[in-house]
Amino acid sequence: MNAPALAARPRIGWVVDVQHDFMRPEGRLYVHNLFDAGDVGATQAAPAIVRTVAWMRAHCHVVVFTGDWHDYGDREIDVVAPDATKGTYPPHCMGLSPDADERRGAALIQEIDPGAEALILPRDANDALAREVARRAVSERRPVFVQKREFSVFEGNAGANAFVAALREALGGTPDFIVCGVATDVCVKQAVDGLLDRSAAVAVVRDATWSLGLLGDAETFDAWAARGATLTDSARLAAAP
Repeated sequence: MNAPALAARPRIGWVVDVQHDFMRPEGRLYVHNLFDAGDVGATQAAPAIVRTVAWMRAHCHVVVFTGDWHDYGDREIDVVAPDATKGTYPPHCMGLSPDADERRGAALIQEIDPGAEALILPRDANDALAREVARRAVSERRPVFVQKREFSVFEGNAGANAFVAALREALGGTPDFIVCGVATDVCVKQAVDGLLDRSAAVAVVRDATWSLGLLGDAETFDAWAARGATLTDSARLAAAP
């Protein structure tokens, strides 16, 4: 693999939940505006996401992919009466299912999937494993797939806090986190808010996200900007050194 063209300030690409069940219209929880029947959905954001991930691979020290990795006992999974406004959803991204068809829905879409190159941080990872995965990601320049059971990676993966802290330490500075993915108003929001809560420098690639329509711009993009996050788009990112 060619070495990325790295900036002096460390960069971490952070790709949220770009999985089959969220990104494909036939997926079990396709991301689209739940209150707008005419919304085409996350396929609209897919080209920008693919461009953004390609830029991350060329310009970031580490690329981190997060993904829902569910079983039927998880609290957001409701097979009877799911209600997105209450934070429950039908089965999706069932990475721990014994059924191979269900597991396929948890896979990253082919256009961005790093495959066997990725290190895995399982959702029940302890701090020691999280630190080791972070160390290897930096030293070996390998991507990481972080499994999670909750909307927030910091609540849904036991090792996430240690992992992010270890990444920052291994990179020897205050890295910029460049964030894209779905859904803007659920898991992307949790990721951006969580990183900002940890005093991270965050840039959100606006056109490389898509929303469920649960929250408006004032509660996502505008709120992040007010907290110091940078808002950009895939075209401007592509022009960045």
